[in-house]
Amino acid sequence: MGNRFKSIILVSLQFLFILLLLSGISLKNISLSTIILILLSAALMLWAIIAMQKSKLSILPEPSANATLITNGPYRFIRHPMYTAILLGSTGILLQQFTLLRLVIFIALAITLHVKISWEEKMLSQKFDGYKNYMKQTKRIMPFII
Repeated sequence: MGNRFKSIILVSLQFLFILLLLSGISLKNISLSTIILILLSAALMLWAIIAMQKSKLSILPEPSANATLITNGPYRFIRHPMYTAILLGSTGILLQQFTLLRLVIFIALAITLHVKISWEEKMLSQKFDGYKNYMKQTKRIMPFII
């Protein structure tokens, strides 16, 4: 399977699972925990986008030819703040209207993101000489934990 095809499949699965999580969600009586998680998610995503201004932002995991390694902003603490933001927001959605089916979808999303992160890190390690050292200094998705 080619790199581009694998990347497109992973991104497609990611969006499919997010859409499935959102389907049929009721915003009536939205809980405080859901609001907090979604706001944290949006803030982290915005912070990551601002930090990535110097690089070519892409939804696909493979780095573009003229990409630069970003290690400032939230990338000082975690290597994948955009994926962290997706998981935070998705957790809020899951808590808002918990069902066993939504839990299974959330787990499928988390597995997809794990595979996507592993694939992306392999390509980033090949592209950037300092990426392996950067990996030793930062956590993958949760500061000080994972």
